[in-house]
Amino acid sequence: MPYQAVGGTDKMPSLGLGTKMRRREFIGLLGGSTVAWPVVTRAQSLGSSRKIGYLHPYQIDPGSFIGSVLGQRWRELGFVEGETVLLRSAQGDIARMPGLIAELVGLGVGVLVVVGLAAVKAALSAAPAMPVVAIDLETDPVSAGLVGSWARPGGNLTGLFLDQASLTGKWLELLRQVKPGLKNVGLAWDPSTRSDQLEAAQNAARAIGVESLVLKVNRPEEFQAAFGTLGNEAATGVVLLGSPTLTANAHLFSDAALKFKLPTICFFKPVSRAGGLMTYGPALEAYFPRAISMAHKILNGAKPSDMPIERPDRYELVINMKTAKALGLEIPTAMLGTADEVLE
Repeated sequence: MPYQAVGGTDKMPSLGLGTKMRRREFIGLLGGSTVAWPVVTRAQSLGSSRKIGYLHPYQIDPGSFIGSVLGQRWRELGFVEGETVLLRSAQGDIARMPGLIAELVGLGVGVLVVVGLAAVKAALSAAPAMPVVAIDLETDPVSAGLVGSWARPGGNLTGLFLDQASLTGKWLELLRQVKPGLKNVGLAWDPSTRSDQLEAAQNAARAIGVESLVLKVNRPEEFQAAFGTLGNEAATGVVLLGSPTLTANAHLFSDAALKFKLPTICFFKPVSRAGGLMTYGPALEAYFPRAISMAHKILNGAKPSDMPIERPDRYELVINMKTAKALGLEIPTAMLGTADEVLE
């Protein structure tokens, strides 16, 4: 059923009562029978605010992987881009985010869907009364103090969060399977994210005797310069830690890695499709659209405080065989057998 904005008025609905009916007679009517008053839900009271505001810290490309899966979901629910879904991007300038949030609120959105920790903080600060659905796969929302618990957030924030720290050991294990002599790993890290995932990756590397090198990367355009600092060590790989900014242009990451002959892994499947060696992470086609579904529920009266954080329930391993051949790597048969997708 198409999603429709609820119009109308804040006036009490008519019961067909004549204007001469006295107050006592009106009260008697209420007392003598059950009157089916229309239930004015939170969503209905929003009126023209039945809109979703979407904010990305770097860029919005409706034709990208994420743009397409999110767009498909909001169209299924009857939302229309530019009318009931308003898109904004900070173009990599975090300082712009509070102003963009204020702009969306001024345009009458009833819920915000924001990507990444910087956008979450901007939304909570600039619009503390506005419901927020986060897509933040880099942050533990409890340890960061964003919510009370995963099951009952308790405030105006809910959404999709991923404890990426739990993935770092798996990434290093997979890198060592394709490169048994792995001695060094570059950790491409966006300083605007919390250090939780970075510290977890450093600990995981230390546990298996691999030296980790932190590569601070603020924008995708900086990958080549960062990888150039790793030298030509043949026993080196790269882990791309989560960041909506750094994954916004997967080709820049993959092209830089190929230039320096570096095997790579991260959670974001579009990176392997763009030429990265491997990705292991949530099944994004099923996971990301949940944010739009949650926003839709909020506009229909659900409270973010009562909506549990949505964690991934399925993970995928994707291997790019063309890249493996370009790097001179032999992918173990057992790994190929367990891969969810093998790109030839």
